[in-house]
Amino acid sequence: MSLLHILKLAIQLPKKQALFQLNRISMRDTLVYLFLLFFIAFLPNAFINVQQFDYAEQVVSYSQYLLQVIVTYPFLIMFFVVSGVSILALPAWFLSIGLNRKLAYQQLWKMTGFALLFPIISYLILFYSPISNYIAASISGLLLYSLLCKMILIYPKRKKRSVHH
Repeated sequence: MSLLHILKLAIQLPKKQALFQLNRISMRDTLVYLFLLFFIAFLPNAFINVQQFDYAEQVVSYSQYLLQVIVTYPFLIMFFVVSGVSILALPAWFLSIGLNRKLAYQQLWKMTGFALLFPIISYLILFYSPISNYIAASISGLLLYSLLCKMILIYPKRKKRSVHH
């Protein structure tokens, strides 16, 4: 599935049709989408760090520093995507249990990844504003979990198991 189509569906969340189409997307396409989203979203920070390189205070040369950024930045983004989405999906998993919904952690992981689009955009906007980083992260977190709650409520409740004697 094309990344633009995935983006279009992520923008439509928490609509039921978009949610179900996104859950059918392969994990490979999901990871590519997330890597690209995080890479683009946090690329300005990498540029700012490179521009603020202070020759007088650094042990390594500018070219070594630039090479380190070019090599390590993509790997760091991959690590943050996998570990970050995994951590953010845990409260969603507990929420789904509390709401008695039929959802596996794998589904919630993908749902969390696709729900991150607007919280990341809001965080970046707030990050470059005079608002504190703590408030920016809190607002983005509230946005993420309110969206996830709406998405979880779309799924049916678990059926109660009857005990046969």
